[in-house]
Amino acid sequence: MNKIPNQIKYVIWAISALIFILFFSGRINPFGLNNSVHQITGYFFGLAFANLDYFIISSIPVFGMLLNSKRKEFKITDLIKDILIVLLFVTFSLLLGLYILTYIGKPSPLVAQYFISEPFLLYSTLIILIGIGMPFIIKKGSNKT
Repeated sequence: MNKIPNQIKYVIWAISALIFILFFSGRINPFGLNNSVHQITGYFFGLAFANLDYFIISSIPVFGMLLNSKRKEFKITDLIKDILIVLLFVTFSLLLGLYILTYIGKPSPLVAQYFISEPFLLYSTLIILIGIGMPFIIKKGSNKT
C-alpha cells in the first residue's frame, strides 16, 4: 500500500467510515430489496444481517485499495476498477448464496413454503467474505502463471 498516496488512503477510509455510519444509523439499507426479490423469485429470504455484515460491506473500498496495492504502479482508474471488482464479486456471491439458499434453506412447517431462512448463523457473513476473498484468490492465482 506504499504506492497509494496518503490523501487517497484517507479518502477511502473516510468513505468506508461514512458508509458504516449510514448503515448503522439506518439511513441506507442495502438489503431492503426483499419485496423485489420476492416478486421475481417467489421466495422471501429471511436473512439476518448484523452489524458485522454492515462493517464488512462498508469496508469494500478498503478491500479494493488492498487489491490495488498488489499492482506494480498506482493509477486512480485501476483503484476504481479494483473497488468495482470487489463490489461485483460480493454482489455475485450474495446472489449465488440466495440461489443456494433455495435448496438448503430451512423451511418451517409453521410458515408458508416461500419463506426461506438461513441454514446456520452467520450464513450471510460467510457469503460476503467469500465474495471479498475471490478477487484476491484469482489475483494470486494469476500471478503464479
